[in-house]
Amino acid sequence: MNRIIIWVAAVAIVAGMAMAEPTTAPAEKSPAATLPKPRIVPASWELKLDYQNPQPITLCLAGETKPQTFWYVLYRVTNETGKDQIFVPDFVLYTDTGQILRAGEKVPSEVFTAIQKRHNDPLLLDQAHITGKILQGQDNFKGGVAIWRDIDPNARSFDIFIGGMSGERVKVKLPEPVKVTVIDAEGNKQETTTDEAILAKTLQLHFWLPGEAAARSANTPQLEKKEWVMR
Repeated sequence: MNRIIIWVAAVAIVAGMAMAEPTTAPAEKSPAATLPKPRIVPASWELKLDYQNPQPITLCLAGETKPQTFWYVLYRVTNETGKDQIFVPDFVLYTDTGQILRAGEKVPSEVFTAIQKRHNDPLLLDQAHITGKILQGQDNFKGGVAIWRDIDPNARSFDIFIGGMSGERVKVKLPEPVKVTVIDAEGNKQETTTDEAILAKTLQLHFWLPGEAAARSANTPQLEKKEWVMR
């Protein structure tokens, strides 16, 4: 029976190793140092991504009187791989204060409508509608937006991890077995234990937040680092 494994707990442990502060002596090799890195020459298909720096939008949601702030990134994805691909975007934001925000999570649809209106772009797609087949060729690009709830006011920097851009994968051993959820061919969920995880080539963007939280809407986050990682 074919089964699809969701590696949520496993990947969380691997990601935690990569982002944790080192606790071993300098002479010892930390777990993060053993994590695989993407190949210099892409080992699989890779989509082209053009993006703008994150920016905030503040609005009053329907039925509410207090305005809320959301953050978003406009992007354009192009398939120059030579064949059609399936694009399933995954944008996750981590602040230096430990906040984790997944794009689209607890974001009302009216926020997307407000962003689309602000940029006067009727062809802009939200995450649900941009997901799917992306035809090859520059003329078949898709324009999308990733939207998050407000960033922790105490945060001074954050990272955005963008998955779904590459077909490169690698299997790694975990430091200890973890429980994961397994979905079989009939859609039934089961729990099982594994000591392996599958990591995917992911784009990491590191931004610095200038100024105080009160003036953040007037300041643009500054990109400090861009790299491909296995996550």
